[in-house]
Amino acid sequence: MLTYAAVFCASLVAAFLLTPLIRNWARRWESLVDTPSAARHVHTLPIPRVGGIAIFLAFLVGVTTAFGFEAGGQLSGTVALSAKFLLPTLAMFILGLVDDIRRLRAGVKFVIEVLIATWFHFTVQGITSLPNPLTGTPIELGIWGLPITVLWLVGISNAFNLIDGVDGLSAGAALFSTLTLAYVAAANGNVPLALLLCALAGGTAGFLKYNFNPATVFMGDCGSLFIGFTLAGLALLYAQKSATTVTVAIPLLAFGLPIMETALSIGRRFLAGKPIFEADRRHMHHRLLAQGYSHRTTTIFLYGLSAFFALMSLLAYNSPNRLLGLILLTLGIVIWIAVQHFGYHEFGEIGRVIQRSLNQRSVIANNIRIHELTESLLGSESFEAFYTHLSKCFEATDFTQVEIHLPLKYAWHVQEHPGFRFARRGALVIATWTAATATEEEDCPVVKLVIPLRFEDGQSGCLELHRSPERPLLFDVNLLFGKLRRVIEQTVSRLPVEAPDPRRLHESFFDSGSTLLPKITRP
Repeated sequence: MLTYAAVFCASLVAAFLLTPLIRNWARRWESLVDTPSAARHVHTLPIPRVGGIAIFLAFLVGVTTAFGFEAGGQLSGTVALSAKFLLPTLAMFILGLVDDIRRLRAGVKFVIEVLIATWFHFTVQGITSLPNPLTGTPIELGIWGLPITVLWLVGISNAFNLIDGVDGLSAGAALFSTLTLAYVAAANGNVPLALLLCALAGGTAGFLKYNFNPATVFMGDCGSLFIGFTLAGLALLYAQKSATTVTVAIPLLAFGLPIMETALSIGRRFLAGKPIFEADRRHMHHRLLAQGYSHRTTTIFLYGLSAFFALMSLLAYNSPNRLLGLILLTLGIVIWIAVQHFGYHEFGEIGRVIQRSLNQRSVIANNIRIHELTESLLGSESFEAFYTHLSKCFEATDFTQVEIHLPLKYAWHVQEHPGFRFARRGALVIATWTAATATEEEDCPVVKLVIPLRFEDGQSGCLELHRSPERPLLFDVNLLFGKLRRVIEQTVSRLPVEAPDPRRLHESFFDSGSTLLPKITRP
């Protein structure tokens, strides 16, 4: 325990002393200062963005301190502290530093990250097997081990980079994750892994003093990529030593906040039809800031979420395997509540899709009925039969009222039908069908869909569909705009009619002019 404390304190003090020196040095160089120019930036003053240099150097100080103790003999013989581990980590740090200075293109940066992760897989440790969650037996990955290893290393590295958008968030989340894994490693007796994690935790904590709101320095890509890659690599070493469901779940839970942010970002961009890697201002911290929370309150709120993920990770470690399902259920509920609080419209649409899926059987049944009834319209031999089939078709929908406007030359001789009431407006006959369940309340909101009708001789009409916007749509409206429209146009054009007699028109119809639907006949 004394060794762990000494390593942590050594890297803590190193970061505490080095961070202001690097910050002041970086201020002299314009290329090392982050100017708030992009719309997604939340800071208002130029701030140095290479604080990750202090974290990296403090980590090396902590590792060097570990060699001064008896445990150093153990460390020197492990893969984790060998050059095989440190060299890929150093490469990822240098990549981030170059990006902080020169702003690499996203594609170039991603390719280099993949190459570094591939290097790690072949020279240090790759993911060779995963546990079967049902039986617990390992599943050998074979050639799939490489892409899964790369996905893990690159994904976690960029996940910590993704949440580095508000003062202290990425460093604080990394501190929760690092301390959680350090505890688990120490409890398992994995001294080398625990000491490395203590060195990283101390460096992160010392840097956080200057990075918390109001921040005077940012860790930059050199810090976030180094922290993410180091944590991902160390977690991989821990999980692959004994690949069980719990050992795999612990790092996933410990990295819960950055993984959640990455999943939400990919998911909402995909749902919105936007490029997955496109930068935007809709991350979790952006959403909280938009709701009126201060920078500090936003960071503390997300710290609480990180602490919750850390707690779930520790519970998974200390609880029997049979409780893992309950832990994951609790986790899912909290994540769902949090997502709702962030107010993402994209995921609100998922709820609508689920609701529509639950109603899909009714939708299919109504669509089939509409298909059958529209086909029966084609067999109509008179306008009376036409109106009868049309009335049955509308009963398969949730419209409260339907008006069909037909040219007078076609429909003048039908003035009564059990399902419709009729009126004349100029050269049109208006047949109105009303649902039996239609409300008579005047203040009930109603939307109207209008489908234009075009007949063979150039005559025109329309179909007006009225429905409540508060009711779910339990049929495919495209059937009405497509198939039903065509069937009405074809049927009306072919039904035999006599030329209208002006005297009978005057006796049968009252010309309503511009008024709405006089009820001259009733069902």
